[in-house]
Amino acid sequence: MAPAECETFRPYVLRPLTQVSAVAVLVGFAVLSYALTAGDWRAWHPLDAIWMNLIGVLLALGFWRLGAVAAFAAPDGLTVRNVVHTRKFEWAEIVGVTFSPRGDQAWPLLDLSDGETYAVMAIQSADGKRGFAACERLRRLVDIHGTPDVDDR
Repeated sequence: MAPAECETFRPYVLRPLTQVSAVAVLVGFAVLSYALTAGDWRAWHPLDAIWMNLIGVLLALGFWRLGAVAAFAAPDGLTVRNVVHTRKFEWAEIVGVTFSPRGDQAWPLLDLSDGETYAVMAIQSADGKRGFAACERLRRLVDIHGTPDVDDR
């Protein structure tokens, strides 16, 4: 694989924001649960502190996963890791990439050969010019690696 054929797409603004948020939530919940335990509040029990920290960990993991969205382009296809699902596409499956230059779409959509669309959350309009440039690079990769469908008539 040549370096020019492989590319990773990640959000520019969202990723550091969610990482800082994850750490802040984790530390915030830990400090609050300790303060409520140390404050000798009778209604607050050690089990409550455990549950509160568990909620903080779950929220922090949610933020972390939100920031982990990415798309990985390789010669054999495109792997898109969104918040919940990760899906791999062969280049021939991708017909085109739709992304509004006005910024009224949060992220681009892959137009697939079966008529479906799939969001690429790794490229975001919140990133401004960087997001639109990343979408253009993705379009170029689809044009280079994709093969046009041939109708059997």
